[in-house]
Amino acid sequence: MFLKPKYLLAALTVFSLSQAAFAQKDLEGDNVTVVKAFDAQLLEANKINVPPTLPPLDTTTQKQSYTVPPHPSNIKYDPPKLRPLGMKAAPKEDAYNGYVKLGGGVPTSLYGEGGYFFKSDEKFDAKIWLKHHYLSADKAVENQKFQKTQGLVSTNIFLPNNLATQVNIGYTYDRVQFYGYDHDSLEFSPERTRQDYKILDMSARLYNSQRTDSDLNFAVTPKFYLLNDFYSNKESHFELGLSATKWFNEKHALRVNIRPDLTKFEDTLEQKLNNIYLQPSFTLHFDALQFKIGGNFVNNRDEFSIFPDAELTLRVWGDGIQAFAGITGDLRKNTYRSLSEYNPFIQIRGSKLRNTRWDNYFGGVKGNFGWLEYNGQVGYSKASDLALHQTLFSNEGITRFQVIYDTVKIFNIQGTIKISPIKNLTVSGTLSQNVFDNETTGTSADELAVWGLPEIEGNFAALYTLLEGKANLKASLHMADRIAFLDEPGNIHKSKALVDLSLGGSYYFSKNVGVFLDLNNVLNNKRERWYRYPTVGMNFLGGIVARF
Repeated sequence: MFLKPKYLLAALTVFSLSQAAFAQKDLEGDNVTVVKAFDAQLLEANKINVPPTLPPLDTTTQKQSYTVPPHPSNIKYDPPKLRPLGMKAAPKEDAYNGYVKLGGGVPTSLYGEGGYFFKSDEKFDAKIWLKHHYLSADKAVENQKFQKTQGLVSTNIFLPNNLATQVNIGYTYDRVQFYGYDHDSLEFSPERTRQDYKILDMSARLYNSQRTDSDLNFAVTPKFYLLNDFYSNKESHFELGLSATKWFNEKHALRVNIRPDLTKFEDTLEQKLNNIYLQPSFTLHFDALQFKIGGNFVNNRDEFSIFPDAELTLRVWGDGIQAFAGITGDLRKNTYRSLSEYNPFIQIRGSKLRNTRWDNYFGGVKGNFGWLEYNGQVGYSKASDLALHQTLFSNEGITRFQVIYDTVKIFNIQGTIKISPIKNLTVSGTLSQNVFDNETTGTSADELAVWGLPEIEGNFAALYTLLEGKANLKASLHMADRIAFLDEPGNIHKSKALVDLSLGGSYYFSKNVGVFLDLNNVLNNKRERWYRYPTVGMNFLGGIVARF
């Protein structure tokens, strides 16, 4: 507690008097006379004026440091689109999700094909496709007929995190007849000459649907098929493709592919043909050249085969003239499926499935001028254990074919061209010439000819669109030279040359419905591609088409 000023002043006065009393003990007498009460006063103070002043300004620059915590944005937007000014937009073509093609012809034939495409935003799409073709010319040649039915269901599903998956399920039912026999002296029922190929195909793919930030693309691709035929032969196949591509500077690519490829064939015995492929490569892209260097490492039955994979491309004049050269190699499997697709009249029972070793060297020129695309090259290959198709005569008199293997050196020259000389007309063609040289070992295993393989083959086509897309005209020409074979006594012969000319066209008389007509083999060429199996002569097929 603090004393108030007036009490403090009184206390000081009493204290002063008491001190004065003690200090004046030497005064005469003991009495003190108080004239008046003590009156203490303070002198008047002189006021000092101190004017306020501001401190000097600080003109130095201070560097400020700010820390802003990151906050990812979830805003999605479409990238801007650049549109030219003053350019009239082209008319938008109509898009159709489905189509149907139905028809019949002479000799007796039925044809049906259809498909539909589904899409749901950007997350899902799918397609369904079905085709059936039946033809019977057995009025001219007994049992000369076939029928083939194919179906496919395919879907793409786009997942989060830049992932997508594709699933495909297909089925093929292919019935052919062994009509290769002497029709003047022999006669067989359709059941005795029948062969059915039933194939179930399943495949999938998991991949990145868009380019990643690290420029790394990948894909996982499993595939499986199961083949059964009318004679209880069976083949199963599974392969798993693993691939990754890393891009550097957005143009140089490092690729790695790994592919286990497993095949099992069963007739009276069981055979396995299993290969494992490792295929690394690095491709450099520059303005004037492109160079690829890599390898193909294949393991089969614990034996490794190493092949180079290199190609150099020089841009002599932009995209118009490019020169290229390369060297490659591979082990290619000869499976029941691949052999029967090339020759459906094969007798597989008792045959051995093998790999064909290919060593290839090639070079040529290619280019694209917009209205003209071309590719011409020469090459040399050595094919070890090349599959050949030799005649096989049964006791009942039906001709089939057996697989035999031989080492063949092949010199090849080929060219491909696609040209649009005038508006709405496209002409394309491919011509290939092979020169075969059977490697002679001096043993009975040497083959006298390259059985079943043509030396010259050519395919040419033309398509002309008119009436603003409502109609089109087409023509095709397939050529092949004579093919060596052995007859029943064992003499070497060559078949006649093939010249197969076909014409056709279609016309839409409304937006969605039209008609078509195909005239096939108008030159009525009945050359035997396989000994005792003449091709169908002139035939035609017509019907309706619809799109929606």
